[in-house]
Amino acid sequence: MTTIHSPAKGFTGKTSFGPLVIEFENGKATVKDLPDGVRQYLLGAGYTVGSTTAPQPEPVPLVDARDLAAPQVVGTKLRDAAVDPKPEDFLAPTNAGKADPHGPDVVSPGIHANQGVRPVKPGPVHVDDTGKQDATETEHAAASTDGTPIEAAPKAEKSAAKKAAPKPKA
Repeated sequence: MTTIHSPAKGFTGKTSFGPLVIEFENGKATVKDLPDGVRQYLLGAGYTVGSTTAPQPEPVPLVDARDLAAPQVVGTKLRDAAVDPKPEDFLAPTNAGKADPHGPDVVSPGIHANQGVRPVKPGPVHVDDTGKQDATETEHAAASTDGTPIEAAPKAEKSAAKKAAPKPKA
């Protein structure tokens, strides 16, 4: 028999660990068979198992934010392009500043080949012309919000492959 003492003094109630149910009364429980995994958990959680109590870390003193120095800003302040878009934003969300930034009409184009909620736009990536890449990805993202059908891959390649395949005879 193993005696367990709860870290919550005076605790009365049941605690389950899979099929094992431990019943505490006034912070104390006795069990016949205690699996090693449950024993380790209980020790780590502050219980006393038999005569063993795991060492508990020293409490960390609370810090009052009012006692801290003024925060130091590193870099620039963050700005959400979905709420406050600027013309110079690269890959800014479609309909930013015009619709609910958390609704379905504001869609971030994301980087090229980001599947997201729409098919990947096939074609070249304009690494030397960010304006062109921005326009291409934004147009593709806009189509997902205005109901315009979007194709994942050009159909010409698919239909050419079907025509070249021999038809089975019935």
